[in-house]
Amino acid sequence: MSILVKKNILHLILSYLANLPKIPKLLPKLTPEVDINTKITIWIVVCFALSILLYLSIFNFAGSFGGIIYTLLSLVFGRAAVIVPLGFMAAGIILFRVQKNLELVGSLNSRIIWGLIFIFGGIAGFLNVIFNVANPGTMQRGGGLFGYLFYPFALGGLGVIGGSLLLFCISLIGFFLFTQLTFVEFFDKIKSSFRDPGKLLDLIPDIFEVWNGKTKISNLKSEEFVQSLKSLNDAKKAPKDPILKPIPIATGSETIKIDSLNPKSTNNQVVDWKLPPFDILHTYKTKSEAGNVEGNKAIIKDTLSHFGISVEMTEAVTGPTVTQYTFKPANGVKLSSIDSLQRDLALALAVNNLRLEAPVSGKSLVGVEVPNKVKSQVSLRDLLQTQGFVNFEGELPVAIGKDVAGHNLIFSLSKMPHLLVAGATGAGKSIWINAMLLSLLYRYSPQDLKVVLVDMKRVELKLYEGVPHLVAPVITDAEKAINALKWTVLEMDRRYKLLEQFGKRNIKDYNDFISKASPEMGVENLPYMVFVIDELGDLMMLAKSEVEPIIVRLTQMSRAVGIHLVLGTQRPDIHVVTGLIKANVPTRIAFAVASQIDSRVILDSGGAEKLLGQGDGLIMSPSNMQPIRFQGPFVAEDEVRKCVEFLKEQAVTSGLISNLDSDVTEPPKGRVNVPGMSSSSFMEDEADDVFEEAKRLVIQYQKASTSFLQQMLGIGYPKAAKIIQQMEDAGLVGPGNGSKPRDVYINQDD
Repeated sequence: MSILVKKNILHLILSYLANLPKIPKLLPKLTPEVDINTKITIWIVVCFALSILLYLSIFNFAGSFGGIIYTLLSLVFGRAAVIVPLGFMAAGIILFRVQKNLELVGSLNSRIIWGLIFIFGGIAGFLNVIFNVANPGTMQRGGGLFGYLFYPFALGGLGVIGGSLLLFCISLIGFFLFTQLTFVEFFDKIKSSFRDPGKLLDLIPDIFEVWNGKTKISNLKSEEFVQSLKSLNDAKKAPKDPILKPIPIATGSETIKIDSLNPKSTNNQVVDWKLPPFDILHTYKTKSEAGNVEGNKAIIKDTLSHFGISVEMTEAVTGPTVTQYTFKPANGVKLSSIDSLQRDLALALAVNNLRLEAPVSGKSLVGVEVPNKVKSQVSLRDLLQTQGFVNFEGELPVAIGKDVAGHNLIFSLSKMPHLLVAGATGAGKSIWINAMLLSLLYRYSPQDLKVVLVDMKRVELKLYEGVPHLVAPVITDAEKAINALKWTVLEMDRRYKLLEQFGKRNIKDYNDFISKASPEMGVENLPYMVFVIDELGDLMMLAKSEVEPIIVRLTQMSRAVGIHLVLGTQRPDIHVVTGLIKANVPTRIAFAVASQIDSRVILDSGGAEKLLGQGDGLIMSPSNMQPIRFQGPFVAEDEVRKCVEFLKEQAVTSGLISNLDSDVTEPPKGRVNVPGMSSSSFMEDEADDVFEEAKRLVIQYQKASTSFLQQMLGIGYPKAAKIIQQMEDAGLVGPGNGSKPRDVYINQDD
């Protein structure tokens, strides 16, 4: 067959394929919610069908269409065409075995495909060497077009020996990529085969068992699963103890072995704890669009030049919500003069909200953050599946979101060490708290993490009811919330006594010590504890005199013993976010607020009033006191429900009852040592006696004022004013009316 005829046939085939409908349109649309078994089943059928069809075509049993396929195969692969169906057959077998154990899906990565390409290319190139293929007209005798690309087109100048050596190296690289063996492991197997030739066959199963537990996973960008096994090194770093066996950090369906001697568990049996799989979380395909980037650069430069400010525009980075345009001002230009032109820049760019970052952190540049024309949704799954989260070296990693450049922000809650989250209603505060909680639940088992949830709104955190990490049911009552805070203070004191007893400085040192101690000591490791309050404002309004001193006490001292507070509020005013609380909570997140005053209450600086809402926020941390802008991940309600159901079902089937402790929400049995808090029963009884005496005097004399109570009871103004307010709330006296006396609604006869 002449070359011209072959080219015409190839041209006809390509034209025919170009006119066929696209394959994805013929297949059912497979969304992330569709079971992974369906996808694997389809690909198994496709692989086996292609393998059979190709062999029928090679041996001329597939009719005229099979003849066309064989012609195409021989043109592309030459004599190596008989190996191609074997590749599809092997792929079908691998998928069949993977479907029997879905935990191995994450092992199917691009290294396997590239390994096969390199191995096949080396073989096809050797066929060209063996059959002395020297020009394109004879390449069908050897390895076809594929082999010709390797030899002699690419390696022909090296001669037969040099080209053969490089082809061997290419095949060897493909072998290592496919089997994912290290050179040391390969060398050891070859070395042992000299003593026992039968061990040389051990290399063959490794080719078809590339999904086993020793596999080094590198594909952290898979849309379905990320199985990054941070096994050996992290197992050595993880705290070990005689009561809870070492728990390696895991993702997806990796199993954690827990030796449960905890009385909360049953029968002292080993519990297989699995962290939630990533496929229950959503992914979003939307991409942000910045608009005319070059045009906006020109507008910014021209606008500033009109006001006599010369700048040199530099790069522009596009994030999920905004695009940051940076420029370098000329020498002698004051930043305050640029800052005063924010409204003029917003007018020139035709945007509602525009924020200046002057200077950009770590650079001698000024940044202008302009809202994107189209925003992209940030999913929690995309953050948790990254190597930055899976291999995070700190404790209690939290997925914050993506910054203005689209980089992932993963912070350690243990280093914050406490967190304030504030923003106006609908700005994304509660959704972000959900993302924070899921970050922790995707990282820790109930034996490593305990959680206390206070939901004064009664509707936000109730979704987590029944999670085995909870030490108490989700708290919605103010009195129980205060009792839980007092219990946490007592728990902090208990932990400090343990640290003092063993001479350790913090929870990490203590757990490391316990891991090396003998079981006869009868001590257990200390799990981390996260106390979350959603709507601190309601709690502060009801019992500020008790809540504020306890929060201040915990934020001052609880970090060393692994207790961390997360305080959320939609009322960022000085009566809720007090100076004492701010002084002890250095890490703060501000979502969109109504005014610059609210922004200053949260961050001690403006900027939050210019945010766009829907998860657009600023975070200030001890490591970076200048606020960083980010887009928080969106977490849907069904994602939370699926995760909670997975954990609840596993807690039941594994025999782990829960971490619930009835003492958490009950009045404390011991004395709570908190400076500034007067909540003893004696003081309460005394206050009741004073109130009753004041009520008797007001009714007797039909007079109600602070000065009257001060004179008759011999008390100070604050206490007298408080009693008058209590009487007004109880309906005994009327409201204040300037200098006129208050009305007394009850007389002695009543």
